[in-house]
Amino acid sequence: MKEYRMNTGTHEISFQLDERQVIYYAALADLPKKQEEASLIEEALDHPYGAERLEDAVPKDGKVVIIVDDASRPTPCARILPHLLARIEQKTKDICIMTAPGTHRPMSEKELDEKIGREILDRYPLLNVDYTKEEDYEYVLTTELGTPVDLHKEVLRADFVLAVGNIVPHVVVGWSGGAKTIQPGVSARRTTDYTHWIGAVRANTMDIVGTLDNICRKEIDYIGSQVNLSYIVNTVLNEKKEIQGLFCGHFIEAHRAGVELAKQLLCPVIDHQADIVIANAAPCCFDFWQAFKPYAFAQFGVKEGGTIIFLFEASEGLCGNAPFHLPALKKYMPMTLDEILKEAEEGKIEDEVGATNAINHHKVIGHAEIICVSDGLADEDYELLQFKKASSVEEAVEMAKARLGKDAEIGIIPFCGETLVKVKGE
Repeated sequence: MKEYRMNTGTHEISFQLDERQVIYYAALADLPKKQEEASLIEEALDHPYGAERLEDAVPKDGKVVIIVDDASRPTPCARILPHLLARIEQKTKDICIMTAPGTHRPMSEKELDEKIGREILDRYPLLNVDYTKEEDYEYVLTTELGTPVDLHKEVLRADFVLAVGNIVPHVVVGWSGGAKTIQPGVSARRTTDYTHWIGAVRANTMDIVGTLDNICRKEIDYIGSQVNLSYIVNTVLNEKKEIQGLFCGHFIEAHRAGVELAKQLLCPVIDHQADIVIANAAPCCFDFWQAFKPYAFAQFGVKEGGTIIFLFEASEGLCGNAPFHLPALKKYMPMTLDEILKEAEEGKIEDEVGATNAINHHKVIGHAEIICVSDGLADEDYELLQFKKASSVEEAVEMAKARLGKDAEIGIIPFCGETLVKVKGE
């Protein structure tokens, strides 16, 4: 027997397995360390993609808004922002820091301290966006697909908008980062409703993950091209949140370069799918609203009809990070896909983003049995998600083997929230 250890978000767990049955351990790759982080950041800022250097691109005495992603993302903004601010201040002192929660709750003081840093918060004005304040948004345009684009007024007032984010696989847009900081980051609810709805209804979730050629990514990129998105700074990280690559400049060119590195580091190759996959939801372990991503990613590593053992802290339950969507989850999860779409046709859906989570859930739930190990989910949550319950990894493995056989092959994805395994040759 071999002991395996992993961090599930806030604490470390260990479990033992017969290592002869473990056919893969799909860890993220690391680049050889060639330089210190500060040097890496400065070098990236000196060599932007499709744009001038930041200090040259910022208009003199212009109003600059720096948008940062929220606490559900691991982007180390506090370590990057001092480098950005030093360059921007060569041209202007009119700088505001702004959060991009999409339809998540506003960030707490503790989260702001960790994400942005107290010294920066004390020096610059902060706008901790609350998407429920509809008066803060203004209509800009309607796209050819019919998306009504409402953006936060602070973004529209700016002369220069810089978006800081991270690139990982994503279930709605294929890869996060780029213009996603604008939509859904600082867009009004109806804009996010529309883009997520067309992404869920017109495409298969499993065909979107890890691709750029999908309807929702095309729509948010178009929105980025039509509004004042001036510059991006996107990271590719390892499991320790160390920066492996930083991509600066034009929001398409820099983002696509970052995706290429992310594919190399975040998509480990396995020989074949396992009967049983132990998938750790970290770092998407706040609530199921975020954990749907690792839940979906885990499907790529398991055989059809196999078992996913889902390690999920759920410190904020089903939807604590996006509480507005909880009623929709509770309403639509028990319904069939056809029943949800019928409600949509009849104009009865009030929260389309919430409904899309249920739609995507239905599209993957039949692929494998799910046994969840979680301290944060209530019994009714297990029933709602159609997950079986186990108190430990060892118990879950025995439950899976009782169905699949004692010689079932096991795969492990220790950081499944940002890992997309690829089968060799596919």
